[in-house]
Amino acid sequence: MADKYVIAIDAGSSGGRALIFDLRGNLISSASREWTYDVPDDAGPMSKEFDPSDFWEILCRLIKEAIGRTGIDPADVIAISSASQRQGVAFLDKDGRELYAGPNTDLRAILEGFTIDGEYGKEVYGITGHAPSLVFTPAKLHWFKANRPDIYKRITKAISISDWIIYKLSGEQIGEASCISSIGLVDIRDLQGSSRLEKMLDLPQKVCPDIVAAGTAVGPITKEAAEKTGLLPGTSVVVGGADSQCALLGMGVTERAQVGIIAGWSGSVQMVTAEPIIDSQGRTWSTCHVLPDRWILESNAQQCGGAYSWLKEILFGGYGSDKETYTYMDTLAAEVLPGAGGVIASIGPAIMDMSRMRPSLGGLLFPVTPSVADIKKEHLVRASLENLAFAFKANCVQLREISQLNIKEVKIGGGLAQSRCLVQILADVLDMPVHAFDVHHVTSWGTAMCAALGAGVYSSFESTIEAMSPQSRIIEPDQNAADYAQYYDKWLSTSAWLDKLSEDIW
Repeated sequence: MADKYVIAIDAGSSGGRALIFDLRGNLISSASREWTYDVPDDAGPMSKEFDPSDFWEILCRLIKEAIGRTGIDPADVIAISSASQRQGVAFLDKDGRELYAGPNTDLRAILEGFTIDGEYGKEVYGITGHAPSLVFTPAKLHWFKANRPDIYKRITKAISISDWIIYKLSGEQIGEASCISSIGLVDIRDLQGSSRLEKMLDLPQKVCPDIVAAGTAVGPITKEAAEKTGLLPGTSVVVGGADSQCALLGMGVTERAQVGIIAGWSGSVQMVTAEPIIDSQGRTWSTCHVLPDRWILESNAQQCGGAYSWLKEILFGGYGSDKETYTYMDTLAAEVLPGAGGVIASIGPAIMDMSRMRPSLGGLLFPVTPSVADIKKEHLVRASLENLAFAFKANCVQLREISQLNIKEVKIGGGLAQSRCLVQILADVLDMPVHAFDVHHVTSWGTAMCAALGAGVYSSFESTIEAMSPQSRIIEPDQNAADYAQYYDKWLSTSAWLDKLSEDIW
């Protein structure tokens, strides 16, 4: 099997990727493309949809392109799997035709979500582990019932974007546990379609597909899909999972009380648990892992990479390529002492609290007149990185409080994990070692592991992780750890003050 390969599809919020791996976890080739969404006239300015035919064509071309760049024989590709953005969903009719497909950023169902939460919010959260309802599938189904009743009557299945890709490849309509629990359709405890949820919210009967475990081969690729992708008939199609849970798999975050930080556009901080844990205050999310008998307690730091990218454009727009600019920012920040010269940043990353949905205030706070304190760009960058690390710690503390588990280990992956300055600050702030992965798309490693397991290359997820996990580096806290205790406390006090100010203003 030394010359065999697997393909991982990643359908993200901003675009799609096809990546080819060998069976030792080496990235051989990749192809990517951004995509755009439509804003339907009848659904309001916060709505988004995509044309399933267009997205499928893009993914098929990416698979062909990734294969073409390597010169490998398609016959040597033994399996393909997929991961996708959470909360994205497709509605199918009885013949498997798409009636709607939308991303996790489709917010058309705000009114319906508020109505659900006003009447049944606590019970819905207790069943699904998710709130607020406006971003999840039941609210979208209610929107279609009210606004597109002819389409609503034809909906027979609701599946995640990842599971939709599996369907397009194999013809099988399934629901993987981490995916289906991420769209709010199942009881998080037994992974079954909830009859109470169906009755309470008046959902279509059996709209939830049959649950299949990640790493399961559901069949060979269809003849039509083989022709469109350039893969050979007989290529195994294997169930993947939700993007953040596949990232945990790629980082080897599989054991109880391990924490994985997926630091991309958002900052998902996820703890592995042996049973579903529902926060009594409704602040966090509870979801299934891609591993059997494992769940995730999530305290998301919210917009992280997005906020840092904003700062990059404000301060260094036109400096160079993104990679050059981020490297330069990292160099500047590393030259600044802890505390960033007294600058405190609150420009995105925060403590997750889904029970309190309201506008928030933030910004960059200076101790005195900036000209007197000699505040420069590097101080703002350092403060922004400290903001990220403080938010990650605060969410870790929240996970520990809710779960009553001491954190065993912290691992970080994603685009922001490429910042060596950030990872060192994080180790200092946490005052514990941090395992950092130097690959941008750690989700795809986890997806490739699913494909390899389903193809029978390895006998278990444990052996697959051992063989295919990308390398990580361990960053130990240094002499700055003691200083960061006081700066973290200042950041917490500032965050609480901004929350109070937000309440007074809004």
